[in-house]
Amino acid sequence: MPLINVHMARGRTAQQKTAFMAAVTEAAIETLGSPRDSIRVWITEVDSTDFMTAGELLSDKQARQRAIHEEAS
Repeated sequence: MPLINVHMARGRTAQQKTAFMAAVTEAAIETLGSPRDSIRVWITEVDSTDFMTAGELLSDKQARQRAIHEEAS
C-alpha cells in the first residue's frame, strides 16, 4: 500500500491539486504495479514564510521574482 505524502507551498487551486494527485496515483499504478484502491496520496501545504531553500525564505524569493518580472515589463 503506497502512502504518498507531498509537501508543497500553498497557492495551488483545488483543481491543480486534484490533477496532481491523480497523476501521482497513475504513476504509482504504472511504476509500482499497485492496485488503485491501495494507493493513498495527500498534500501537506506549507506557508511560504515557513519554507527556506538555499538560505532564502520562499516568500522572499517570490517577492524578488515578482519585482524582477515587473521591472522587465
